Amino acid sequence: MAFKPKMLIFSHVSNPSSITGAEKLLLFFCGQMTPYFDCVLVAPNEGRLTILARQSGITVKIHRIPLFHSVYTPGSNLLAEANKLMATSVFRGLMKWIAGEAPQVILTNTCVHFMPAAAGKRLGIPVVWQLTEKITENGNAHLATSLIHQYSNWLVSISESVAESFPVEVRQSKMTVLPPSWIESDIQPAAWATTRASFRGSLGITANQPLIGMISSFLIESKGVHHFIDMALSLKDAYPDAAFLIVGSALNPDYDILCRDRIASAGAQHRFIFAGSQDDITQVYCALDVVVVPSLIPEGFGLTALEGLLHGKPVVAYASGGLQEVLTAAGSPHLLAIPGSPASLAEKVRFILDQPDRGEALGMQNRLQIQAVFGPEVYGMRLNGMVSRWMNEYPAWFQVTARQVKRRVVPARRRKQNSRRKKRSAAVARRLFVRRRTKRPEGRATRRRASRLRLRRTSARRRKA
Repeated sequence: MAFKPKMLIFSHVSNPSSITGAEKLLLFFCGQMTPYFDCVLVAPNEGRLTILARQSGITVKIHRIPLFHSVYTPGSNLLAEANKLMATSVFRGLMKWIAGEAPQVILTNTCVHFMPAAAGKRLGIPVVWQLTEKITENGNAHLATSLIHQYSNWLVSISESVAESFPVEVRQSKMTVLPPSWIESDIQPAAWATTRASFRGSLGITANQPLIGMISSFLIESKGVHHFIDMALSLKDAYPDAAFLIVGSALNPDYDILCRDRIASAGAQHRFIFAGSQDDITQVYCALDVVVVPSLIPEGFGLTALEGLLHGKPVVAYASGGLQEVLTAAGSPHLLAIPGSPASLAEKVRFILDQPDRGEALGMQNRLQIQAVFGPEVYGMRLNGMVSRWMNEYPAWFQVTARQVKRRVVPARRRKQNSRRKKRSAAVARRLFVRRRTKRPEGRATRRRASRLRLRRTSARRRKA
């Protein structure tokens, strides 16, 4: 039986009711790495991610670790902050826990999950750092990239947009650009028509009614919900049958109120549907006619855009970060809007709504193009290339020691038997100890009485003599 090297894969979050793009990507990555590594997912708490991971047969462990958000928005004192973090008892506890797990390789996900990388480096364990977001360009980005370079052996970038923050020599020597993909069996086009009719019916949307929507795990300001609303309000009169769907969990009550008040002020409450978080996101994509991604920050990749294109939907997005990469790769650069301009978003959506007969054809054309650029076969080739390079440059990563093999092959039943045997031995030792303590006073008294008796007999013999 061949044993694979153990890889601890650290997720920075595990949301209880929804799953983010970074979590989806990590779960997919775990599944793709199982032919090469014994993958163990480490999450800060139970959530949708851990449930889905266990259902996929992935081992899950819970260990809460503080995040280091300054890596994403670095200040001039970033390195001092990092050193302070590594001086905490939490960091020392993490090092002890990782040492007990004895992995061959550590993978940490997202730039803010610094502590597992630093702990791995301190322990001499190889670190792979997967980057899913573009570091904020605020004049200190070089400090963040330098820190990531210092505490990693290899970098996995979700896009060229993320990778371009790093020096060329780092990108050439220790980085793989690995865009996300999907599991082909999870995509079932034959069921899309039925799913579309069912979910639209539950929303009260008729078959011919245009439905334009945005999807985000959390409805926060950086995701541009208010830009989507402004875009929709500018279209509502020209397209009186159109409805607008917003999917995601409200994280900030004040921002949620602001968005809803914007709609109410225009008297357009009946045109908008807030659907909350959806477990089955496929039904949402099937129901939509246009997917809009109005993110106000340069996305690392834009998984929502990829999923929309994969489901054969035309996607409109701001031309920034990874979103620009995705839509350009799909052959839809003309659907990229000017960043930060709801009017530009509206113009792109209007282009699609004005030719409804071409919308479906455009979506299916995008789907074919996306499969050619980001499909499972292409992902597999990129992943195999990366692992092959690891095997050539770092063969020690794949060497399982005899001690590690012994720890893995001891059956659980034998471990339980050994544990019970140790407990029985300890119990017997305690009973013997108690027994000796209780009998000792009686033994001493007996010895004293025997001694006095011998003295009396000796004295009697001497008197007779």
